[in-house]
Amino acid sequence: MPDARTHDMITIASAVALAPLAQIAQMSALGLSALDARPNSAWLVIAHVVSGVLFSPDLDLDSAIDDRWGVFFWIWRPYMWAVPHRSTWSHSLIFAPLLRLAYFYFVSIGLILGATWLLGQVGIVVPDYPQQLSAAISQATASHPDSSLAFLIGFCTGSAAHSIADWLVTGGKHILYGMGLQVRRDYRHHDRYVPRQRRARR
Repeated sequence: MPDARTHDMITIASAVALAPLAQIAQMSALGLSALDARPNSAWLVIAHVVSGVLFSPDLDLDSAIDDRWGVFFWIWRPYMWAVPHRSTWSHSLIFAPLLRLAYFYFVSIGLILGATWLLGQVGIVVPDYPQQLSAAISQATASHPDSSLAFLIGFCTGSAAHSIADWLVTGGKHILYGMGLQVRRDYRHHDRYVPRQRRARR
């Protein structure tokens, strides 16, 4: 399968291709002007890149992707342990990216609740940030339904670009092997990639 750098290039290239397509689709299907369609297109492209680079399907293994979260790499450990690599749970086109988005939301809410409880134990009262965050997301979604839908579509396409690339490489290798051709590039270490600094943590 392609490595992280190759997947990044695929994500960026597909984002560049999606930008004009999103504009054209909104102008023709929804009858929007180019100016009115621009914000939704921007949200779609942003979500596509964020999904492909930070919320990649390869978060189901210890790889270069969770390294990008820096000191917060550990929030993906339960997801990594629970989700089988290259399964429907991680590499499907729609369900998997929405699962990662929901996972990140609930983990964030849980961390905020935990921090609020700990501060309360030492007498520090903080505002109800989890409720405020949920209300802000709900209000933004209700106020800007088109942009919210564009964001979700972009989040799914960013993940799909990764999954489809994996499927094409895997399927292409099987076809070439069936034709008696040998693929010299070995992607096996992609699945077993363990960063040097992570080996020290184990």
